[in-house]
Amino acid sequence: MPRTHRARPIVLILLGVLAILALAGTAVYAAGAAKPDFALGVNPTSTSVQQGGTASYGLTVTGSDGFTGTVSLSAATSPASPNGLASSLAPSSVALTASRTSGSGALSVRTTARTPPGSYAVTVTGTSGRAKHSLGLTLNVSRASGPAFTLTATPASASATVPAGSTAVYTLAITRAPGFTGGVALTVEGNRPAGTTATFSPNPATGTSASLQVTTGTATPAGSYPLHVVGSASVNGTTQYQYAPTQLTVSAPTGPAQPFTISGNLPGQLAPGAPAQPLNLTLANPNKKSLAISGLTVTISRIVRATGVTAPCGTSDYSVTQYGGYYPLTLAGGRSATLSQLGVPVSGLPRVQMLDTRVSQDGCKGATLTLAYSGSGRGN
Repeated sequence: MPRTHRARPIVLILLGVLAILALAGTAVYAAGAAKPDFALGVNPTSTSVQQGGTASYGLTVTGSDGFTGTVSLSAATSPASPNGLASSLAPSSVALTASRTSGSGALSVRTTARTPPGSYAVTVTGTSGRAKHSLGLTLNVSRASGPAFTLTATPASASATVPAGSTAVYTLAITRAPGFTGGVALTVEGNRPAGTTATFSPNPATGTSASLQVTTGTATPAGSYPLHVVGSASVNGTTQYQYAPTQLTVSAPTGPAQPFTISGNLPGQLAPGAPAQPLNLTLANPNKKSLAISGLTVTISRIVRATGVTAPCGTSDYSVTQYGGYYPLTLAGGRSATLSQLGVPVSGLPRVQMLDTRVSQDGCKGATLTLAYSGSGRGN
């Protein structure tokens, strides 16, 4: 009996130890099982724009441990701007599957010209069921600088007057702020009459000047039409616009189309990055009556490489700036005259330049360019 009495506590103690070990084993197993989840990523985490600019961030959503589902994205800014920081996400949700474990998107935060300068916290949140994760970004808004460029057109308030069926030419001057070297895209807006075409040269403008040719049709109604030239350029994430008002006056047609000839050659060889060479074209009127000439254009019709040269050379290696003088050019019957003799300044002559590109231009060494000319002549 005493032996039996002593054995019972030992059995109970052993059973208790086994129970504790079993429970501990279960707890260890549960803690080691990873839960399906997702993570957010962003690049960059901080960026800066001027007032009126738009900041862009790239987002990534990556699933882990077998996560599947749709992650909804949202964004909020703090402190809130009294003039608003508008954020947009594209897309606003990312669906992850077993075969598509990651997705990407973009966050854009748009400021206005009145957004106060300062640092703003932007929080991006992704939610899928009970899973929720957030990322903090920084947006620094600086005060907008003055205009990067200004634009003027000549003639401005005075009209460019042309007969129907001819071309009006405007000279554009681009004044650039120090440090601004970007291209200026040009368009023309306003009450441009039907049947007209507008052509800029060059466009976009990368220098300090350009020309606009507005070609009218013979059926273009006579009248005065207010126009304005619009220049736009991207500056530090902001698109800046400048306007140059002008006017077009169309009179009755001067007469039927008449033949005439255009000729001319470049004064010298072209070299990469060298200044553009002017074309002082010669116009010849074989008719007995005088001609009103307009719509002069110059194109590169053919490029012949030097003998033995196999490297490529194409029109993309060159730039043509079209005629920027006045219209119409009046040429007496039976007479020939150069543009300069007709009073066109050197700044208005068409020009050809060889560009200095980042790729090899060995194929253009010694190349011969064939230029083609066209225009419209109407008898008085």
